[in-house]
Amino acid sequence: MDEIRSDVLRRLRGYEFRTFSVGLSLPEGMQEREDQLRAEYKLKGRETIKAWLSKSLSERVARATHRRVDKLNPELAVLADLDASEVRLNARPVFIYGRYTKPAGVSQRKTFCASCRGGGCAVCGYSGYETKASVESTIQKRLGPLLGSKKMKFTWIGTEDLESAVGPSGRPFVVEAKNPRKRRVPRGFVSRTGMGQIRVSSLKLLPSRPLKLPSFKFRTRVAIESTSTIDPEDLRRLSRLMRNVVVEFRRPGEKPAYKRVYGVKAKAAGRGGILAEIKLDGGLPVKRLVNGDSVSPSISEVLKADLKCRKFDILKVEVGKFQFG
Repeated sequence: MDEIRSDVLRRLRGYEFRTFSVGLSLPEGMQEREDQLRAEYKLKGRETIKAWLSKSLSERVARATHRRVDKLNPELAVLADLDASEVRLNARPVFIYGRYTKPAGVSQRKTFCASCRGGGCAVCGYSGYETKASVESTIQKRLGPLLGSKKMKFTWIGTEDLESAVGPSGRPFVVEAKNPRKRRVPRGFVSRTGMGQIRVSSLKLLPSRPLKLPSFKFRTRVAIESTSTIDPEDLRRLSRLMRNVVVEFRRPGEKPAYKRVYGVKAKAAGRGGILAEIKLDGGLPVKRLVNGDSVSPSISEVLKADLKCRKFDILKVEVGKFQFG
């Protein structure tokens, strides 16, 4: 038992945790022999060898680390295989909320390598992904080592185009760091790429996995092209008609969704050009709101013109409350 305890304590070095549990895997045949003895001598209600060993090891580790045993929801689970003389550790994931800003031309997510489609090849360094920096790859590259986590899963609160800039308050995201060695958010974390800057702010530790993503609203600046010249009076009418209006959005094969547009401020920008600032519910595609594809009423519909969204940037994202179990 002392040898196992020493091995466990050695493996625990470098892990941050307040609570832990211990599980044991007995040598082959030991459990069967114990069951035979219990049946032969009619031993009932007695603590099993496995339970006694697990309890004894837990107490020794608790005394050595000054950490508390929690069998239901431990931050760190210890599994000792007595047959193979191996110790495995599994840390409970940590969930971190943050916001990022990015310049135009930087992708939000990692993209599969065009050469191998995710299989791994010499072009991508056998990672399966493009080597060009993205928000996801940059945060993972910098945050992963600080948390001691080799695998991270991102949940984005909304998305944007490759050519969309995000700033200055940033778009929210949640990252799950699997099997982390550290459980605290690094202070002053900033990520940079060679393509301008990706900045991360407002990092905070969430108590657990969110039950679902919160609703959100966002403000965007949209550059619009028109096949005809738009009268300034029509733009003023657009602002009046698209204030606090509910629009219907239909995805193919799905029931219609209803989203709200809170306001549109638009002005002419050169011949056939419009620059608009729009506040709307998350989940309503900006480009479709402009051109009217499966969205009604749309800006094209109100202006009675053939419009195309050339580019949009994210100015601000307002997020509702998270719900936790």
